[in-house]
Amino acid sequence: MDGMEMPIIIQQPKDDFAGVDFGDIRLNKRLQIIVENSTKNAEKSILGSGEGRSEAKAAYRLLGNERFDINQLQNCATRKTMARMKGTVLLIQDTSDVNLNGHKKTKGLGYCSEHVLGIKLHSCIAISPEGLPYGLVCQTYETRQEPKSSLTRAEKAARPIEEKESFRWIDTLRNATATAPEGVHFITICDREGDFYELYAEAKKLEEDFIIRVTHDRCSDNDEKIMAQIHRTKAVGTVTVNIPRDSRTGSPARQSEMEVAYCQVNVRRPENVRDEEIAPNLAMNLVRITELAPPDGSDPIEWILATSLSLSDASEAMTVVKHYIQRWKIERFHFVLKSGMGAEKIQQRTYDRIKPLLFIYSVIALYIMAIAYAGRILPVLPCTCLFNEDEWKILYSLVHKKNRAE
Repeated sequence: MDGMEMPIIIQQPKDDFAGVDFGDIRLNKRLQIIVENSTKNAEKSILGSGEGRSEAKAAYRLLGNERFDINQLQNCATRKTMARMKGTVLLIQDTSDVNLNGHKKTKGLGYCSEHVLGIKLHSCIAISPEGLPYGLVCQTYETRQEPKSSLTRAEKAARPIEEKESFRWIDTLRNATATAPEGVHFITICDREGDFYELYAEAKKLEEDFIIRVTHDRCSDNDEKIMAQIHRTKAVGTVTVNIPRDSRTGSPARQSEMEVAYCQVNVRRPENVRDEEIAPNLAMNLVRITELAPPDGSDPIEWILATSLSLSDASEAMTVVKHYIQRWKIERFHFVLKSGMGAEKIQQRTYDRIKPLLFIYSVIALYIMAIAYAGRILPVLPCTCLFNEDEWKILYSLVHKKNRAE
């Protein structure tokens, strides 16, 4: 294993932006400096990560330059991410609120919720089935001009999907799967916020596979509720699941034995979906995973997953569950982005200057995650694949509390 090379799946963030060309060599070089400084000093601001105020001012000038184009950053980083992919790739979508409530003078900044100034950050990250991040595929930003909509619930429901905030899930699905590398099989994975009929219909239309956690008890074409159908289906086996800590309830991480069942359903288009061009029925499979012995005083965890993947036996149902478990990686991504990269402490005077920094920090956050998970997934990988000689010797000395590495 001494000659093992670093997997192509892991690349320095500066390499992800190496193809960006703003039409000025100085601007291109400045971008590389910003990315490299932020990678080495992930927890620090633009000012703190560089070499003094002059370097920070140069970074701010780049962000304000009319040639600085976030689309170039996104297109370049996405191409590099796509180039690293192979085989089955999990495309995990989710939305996170970036709280910037202390930035009341930032031009163009609106609300991410009723009482909080900020940005709704919607990201799609690519993960291998083993859990190693490939990188960022798509990212969009929304900030509400008004803290709360004046529309009634009925008026909101009557709007076409293109006018709803949930359309970002469909838009991201289209963009993320538009140019799949040869030999790559995408599976889009979403939590309960992605459980809406129009998203399923779009995935079917695009012939893209999906795994989405179900929250709505819809009707099938025989007028039976789909939850009743999956609950009466007998289990086909059990699986041991590592359940992460739930910060909302304070529940610690644990291992749990869960039973797995699956069935096929034909879901009828809901009445509130008025678009007649959307398919009236959608065939899909449901997978149920239910905790058998929850801790004392806790309700058993249960997930119902909708998928387009073929389920002919228990092993294929188990694979769906294993793929869905990787969805937790995007929760870790949000944690690293906010707590590690300080995304909610970005000090910029305009909304438009915040967005490219969020993107750059996101690329770095996924690089940090890739290094962390590589050590767990590939424990035999030598440290020289990721660090140069000076770096690994310093780390060795710190870990072993020695003056020098031997």
